[in-house]
Amino acid sequence: METNKTKHMKEKTLKNIILFLMLSAKLLIIGLILFHYATQGLEKNETYSIITLILPLFMVYLTIIIKDLLSNPFKSTDSKEKPKIVKGSISAITFIIFPIYFIALAYCINQTAKGEMQTDDLQKVLGLIESAFGVYIGQIIFTLFKQKE
Repeated sequence: METNKTKHMKEKTLKNIILFLMLSAKLLIIGLILFHYATQGLEKNETYSIITLILPLFMVYLTIIIKDLLSNPFKSTDSKEKPKIVKGSISAITFIIFPIYFIALAYCINQTAKGEMQTDDLQKVLGLIESAFGVYIGQIIFTLFKQKE
C-alpha cells in the first residue's frame, strides 16, 4: 500500500536509471571478472564461462531498452503533454533488486577467485542468480519498456 510519502518518478527518468543501473552493474561485473583473470584469480576458461553465463540475458534486456529509446528519438514539443508517473513501489523495487543482483554476482565471482568456490559450483549459482533475478528484472523491463501498440 502506497502512502503520500512514497516517491513517485517520471517514467522516462526511471527508464534512464534502469539503463544506467544495468550497464553499470554488468560493466562492473565484467571488469571484476577481467581483474581476477589478470591477477590469476580466474583461469581463461573460467573467465569465458562466467562471461557467457551473464551476457545473454543482459543483451536481451539491453536490446529491448535500446529499441524503446530509439522508437521515439524526438523530444516532445507539446508542453501540455503530461509525463507518465510510475508508482513509488516500482521505483523502490528497482532500487532494491539491482544492487542485490550486483552484490550476489560479485560475491560469487570473488569467492571463486579466492578459491573458496569451485568453477562448477559458480556456474550453477550464477545460473540460479541469473534465473531468479532475471525474472524480477525482466518483469520490470517488460512492464516499462513494452512495445506501444
